[in-house]
Amino acid sequence: MPNIKILSREVASKIAAGEVVERPASVLKELIENSLDAGATKIEIEIEKAGKKLIRVRDNGSGMGPEDIRLSVLPHSTSKISVFEDIDKLQTFGFRGEALCSIFVVSRLAISSCRDGADSGSSISGEGGRILSETKTHPVRGAAVEVKDIFFNTPARAKFLRSDPSERARLIRVVEEAALANPWTGFFLKIDKNEIFALPVAASAQEGADAILLERIAGVFGRSFLENLVKLERKTEAVSISGFVSKPRSLIASRNNQYFFVNKRAVSSKILQQALYRGYGDLRGTKHPECLIFARLSPSEFDVNIHPQKKDVKFKDENLAFKILSSVVAETIAGSDRPVSIIREQTSAYGSADEKPQVIFQQEEIEAFASEKTGSYVQPQEQLRSEWHSLPAAYLGQAGGTFLVFDAGGGLLILDQHAAQERILFEKYLDEFEKGEIRIQPLILPVSVDLSKSNVERVMQWKEWLDKAGFEIERFGSSTALLKSTPALFYFTQERLREFLEYLSEILGDPEKSAENVKRNTIAAMACRKSIKANDFLKEREASRLLEDLKQCKEPLRCPHGRPAVLYVSKSELAGKFQRNA
Repeated sequence: MPNIKILSREVASKIAAGEVVERPASVLKELIENSLDAGATKIEIEIEKAGKKLIRVRDNGSGMGPEDIRLSVLPHSTSKISVFEDIDKLQTFGFRGEALCSIFVVSRLAISSCRDGADSGSSISGEGGRILSETKTHPVRGAAVEVKDIFFNTPARAKFLRSDPSERARLIRVVEEAALANPWTGFFLKIDKNEIFALPVAASAQEGADAILLERIAGVFGRSFLENLVKLERKTEAVSISGFVSKPRSLIASRNNQYFFVNKRAVSSKILQQALYRGYGDLRGTKHPECLIFARLSPSEFDVNIHPQKKDVKFKDENLAFKILSSVVAETIAGSDRPVSIIREQTSAYGSADEKPQVIFQQEEIEAFASEKTGSYVQPQEQLRSEWHSLPAAYLGQAGGTFLVFDAGGGLLILDQHAAQERILFEKYLDEFEKGEIRIQPLILPVSVDLSKSNVERVMQWKEWLDKAGFEIERFGSSTALLKSTPALFYFTQERLREFLEYLSEILGDPEKSAENVKRNTIAAMACRKSIKANDFLKEREASRLLEDLKQCKEPLRCPHGRPAVLYVSKSELAGKFQRNA
């Protein structure tokens, strides 16, 4: 067994740095927070090669003198606290003191700064935690921090970084969060010389806080984003909550546009997210609200230092935080609007809007019967497959635009129209994909999909692969994706395309780290779910064709997402329901 030893300062510093400096985005977050703590009203950011080559942050804050610059890169240095009890009184973004030191240990760092009114500024530069030079500079107010070649001396950590588009998306998200939380500060971002953000403080000082925040939200997401939001506000002795949440009819497919802030700090909080969802209750279904929720409370009432990168927050009274947020969300959306049924305007090969059924069943009756079937009357899948495959089927009618009912051998064969269509489209698309024969449908006019800038980055990392999959996509500006073609099997409305692209960015992550069959199956399943399917009554020939197409599928019993597509009730089971002999 090896002897216990004390690690050298260099080794210990590199290990500690890994807790704070996970990737370029964590470096940028720390630098922006330092600028905000210095009172900056303008922050300029330049990034090269997804932050791996360069992150430069310049601000017009209070600045530092030469001695403070030297101390700022040493372990445990801070201007935020003096004694331990100060932690409960902090009004700044941090106190840890390891941030600049940890960044310095794993990069080449340069800092220049000048206090307001000083005759000259100062700068230091070095690498790997060692200061190599100190010089005087021109008296430019504020500070500029330049971080180059992150992880140059810890290549093992560099290997864990994702692709450049993925890292860029994370960097942009950091700026989005800071800009939303600090609308009175101007943010300007360039990546590889291209302007991504130019967000000055647009409203004048006389404008109200809401006007300034709304202008900033529009700058980040686009003005159309505002149409989907409703304002919420609640003040108690313990906490003040304000912000905006989605109207119930404007929910989306992903969680990407959920922003939670506690005392202006962007946090990831399960308590706050669960409270948000509880506020929507049954109105949410399987979709997700967008939100910008700002909570203000005494620093002693929460702890942000439970995570080295201050990503999470723990409330002293989590039940109270949950109760207040969930109730204000519920009250806010109750007065906004009500969800509306999705009307599928596009007809498919299986029906059109003016066709009527032969027999109409009540949807509730079918659903109740199907629910009961999941109990003691469910046949093994192989038995179900053999029975409904072999029996002749006569179409009886359609229930609620959803369930197709057939007389099969004296029993009832019921198809979930949408689940069946999804299964058929799914297998046809995969077959075309695997054969390299995807039929492309060019769009007469490209469909523009407005996304947040970070979501555009996430989507664009899939461009090359999506082109092969039949989705030709291009970037248009910094916050718009243009779709020029789709696979001919599918049809999307603009809103469904937006959901598809947002969902894509959240579910699949980095395309370089996904297996090819997983990517194909996931894209196919997502496309089937988001494409428009008929919700109209079918004629007998369309219903029968759907049944025959489903019989040809490899897995006909369920849709690609696992929901049942077929329910068969035999003649003897029907007789048993009415207490009759078969």
